[in-house]
Amino acid sequence: MLVADRSFELANVTVADVGDAARSGFLVKIVNRAETFLFGFKNADAKNEFLLLISHAKAGVFADLSGPPPPMPMPLMPVHSERDDDDGAVSSDQRKRMDEYIDTLDIHIARREFDAATSLVLQLKQQAGATAGLQDVRQAADSHTADLARLILADLLIPCSSRKQVTQNVGLLHRLGWDKEAKGAFLAARSATIKNRTRQLKLEGNTQLYIRELAIVYFRLIRNTCEWYSELFADPTMISALIAWVRQEMAGYAVIFRRHVFHEMQRFQVIASCLNHTLAEVDILGHAGLDLKFMLDQEFFPDLTSCIRSYESRCLALLTKVASEDSLQVASKVSTENYPSAAAIFGPHIPIVSTVSRLDESLTEFGNELQFIVRDSLYSQVVASVLAVIEGVLKQFLTILRKRESGYTRELALLVSTQAVISWVIPRAAAHLDRIFGRTVSDIHNLEQRLEAFPLSLQDVFCQKHSVAISKMTFDFVTADFVIDSTVTDAMQPSPQMEQLLGQLGVVARDLDQWPSLSKRSILSSLIDCLFVQMIDHRNWENNGSKRMFSHYGVHQLVLDIHFLLRVCGSLVSKSTNNMANRVCEKALRSYFAANANKGREMMNKSWYDARVLTTMHRLGFSFPDFGNGFEHRSQQSFDTGARESPEPS
Repeated sequence: MLVADRSFELANVTVADVGDAARSGFLVKIVNRAETFLFGFKNADAKNEFLLLISHAKAGVFADLSGPPPPMPMPLMPVHSERDDDDGAVSSDQRKRMDEYIDTLDIHIARREFDAATSLVLQLKQQAGATAGLQDVRQAADSHTADLARLILADLLIPCSSRKQVTQNVGLLHRLGWDKEAKGAFLAARSATIKNRTRQLKLEGNTQLYIRELAIVYFRLIRNTCEWYSELFADPTMISALIAWVRQEMAGYAVIFRRHVFHEMQRFQVIASCLNHTLAEVDILGHAGLDLKFMLDQEFFPDLTSCIRSYESRCLALLTKVASEDSLQVASKVSTENYPSAAAIFGPHIPIVSTVSRLDESLTEFGNELQFIVRDSLYSQVVASVLAVIEGVLKQFLTILRKRESGYTRELALLVSTQAVISWVIPRAAAHLDRIFGRTVSDIHNLEQRLEAFPLSLQDVFCQKHSVAISKMTFDFVTADFVIDSTVTDAMQPSPQMEQLLGQLGVVARDLDQWPSLSKRSILSSLIDCLFVQMIDHRNWENNGSKRMFSHYGVHQLVLDIHFLLRVCGSLVSKSTNNMANRVCEKALRSYFAANANKGREMMNKSWYDARVLTTMHRLGFSFPDFGNGFEHRSQQSFDTGARESPEPS
């Protein structure tokens, strides 16, 4: 037994067939004014029987089932009556006609007859707007307009739609006044189309082929979209939305490109090939009047610079490892031909360690890779990276020299290699970059001049480091005892520790003979200078807060040792060194006199010191090696008194 829940007047009801597909459940849509219901049937026959009954009932021939279905309503016509003209009231016939039009509109919308529905809703809105008292009809028309527009928008959002279908939908939305929404839906659909086509591409391990196909999909669909857009939306104020959409899609392309090319750390040759495929498609857009090259440069410039920095980091990591494992022995000799600055220093060949050789190879490889992606916009980053690699290696040399104990020979080889980097590696790298950029890369050429003082800085580090070491193992002024209670006689000689110090200077001098490109005189002179810098340091003249003490014998021994050192080293002693030596002797003598003012013991004069020095030099004879100019022969001439005046006791 069935009980009716609600009933409707047949004249106010619109029945529409939703579809016969089994998945839709054989539905029928029933619309009663603002209410909508869906009824399902077990099969198509039951549904068709119900529709036929309703059709005949509305036609008034329920008893004769073979009668024709009701005709579609006639087009809306303005209805005027004397009453309407008098007070704007709506007649019952006019109201009934309006309701029929709304029912018909529901049927068109339900059957997705968008063209007919658009025409009808526009007529309905026109009639309702021209007649007073139809406020509810105007509201119903607006509601149906929104429903119809949303359905058309849903159709427009379907990706991969044909141009004809898109044009029809945009035209209907334009008639309904939904231009802005149509524009958004159209661009969203084109984005979905691009995404759909992109998903169909297969990577298959070939990055270059994948990017080529990706560029074709993206940029040709962008071109088509721009052509369609100009035809569908003639309003110039809407062009900004197209530009924003193009930027959005360019950014989407860049994300995929970045993921497969830059993030995978591809070689620059592969990157260049992928960029060329992209530019080829962008050029096609340019011929069509849409130049996107500037957008492409904006998108990929940060990635290209990041890629160069990553290459720089890998080079530095590799060179740091090579430098840390370098034995600092000569690995090869390279020609200085075509490099006049290097030839002036080294002669025809340069001895280099393995780190310098690897640095030159890395910079050459770097340049060979860069030539595939080089452009003026990358100039600053390329120069910065090359400078960072070169300066990174030089800093490694400085660290090694300070922290590693490698011996005189190997550390001198490091000094030579530093000069080789500046005089040979940098000019080669600059010439290579000149060819790549097609112009003079002045920043790299100027680097040679900017770093020309760096080898001298390393030389100073070498001298400071070894002056301390030589002092500690021979004549250690810091711990030496100068309060010895002994008698000063003519048999007094320079201390054995001072002779050992001179012997170590001789070892350095012999090692320097193996490296003619290094300034032997300058290095030995700096070593001697650093020795006196230690002596004059005020911290070495105090002991637990008290001043350093000297005995009569101790002060003479110190002055004699210094006198001996200066006479043997001769012209290697600089003016500043000579002044520091005088200050050391003077401080020692003042310290002695301050503590022994009343003892009145005799102090020896300059001739006494000269005699003791000459006696020792005669005794040692050939024991001293060559120290450089002024010591060319291992004979008495090596100790010629043509040296600077030694300090004279006061």
